[in-house]
Amino acid sequence: MESVVEKPRRSWARRHWKSILSVWLGLVLSGGALALIMLRTSEATRLAVTTAEANPALAEQLGRPLKTGWLISGNIEVQPGSGHAELAIPIYGPKGSGRLYAEARKQAGLWHLSMLQFGTNGSIERLDLLPASELRPSIRP
Repeated sequence: MESVVEKPRRSWARRHWKSILSVWLGLVLSGGALALIMLRTSEATRLAVTTAEANPALAEQLGRPLKTGWLISGNIEVQPGSGHAELAIPIYGPKGSGRLYAEARKQAGLWHLSMLQFGTNGSIERLDLLPASELRPSIRP
């Protein structure tokens, strides 16, 4: 008399772990790509890059044309009429590369740069890129 031993049936999750892992990995990568795209196409980023491109000292240091890298870091908080952004934007030209460091505020629906500096990688020196007319005086109580 032979005894038949049945294998215990594995759970659904154990049978489909590769599919589950693929879906989760896809969601994480999609979220990361979406965040990078949103940072790159934001109004605050465009304002910072446009202002930097108009600066003759930066154009002389990096050459023309200036290009923006993809790995923009920082954060942006936006409400319908207000917001705040702190960004580090990689930028490069034929003569060199570095990062734009920008801080901007959105007030009454418009973005204004409060700080825009350029620094080369590994250096603590910064080139201030805001024209004097864009600097805002601090209001003290």
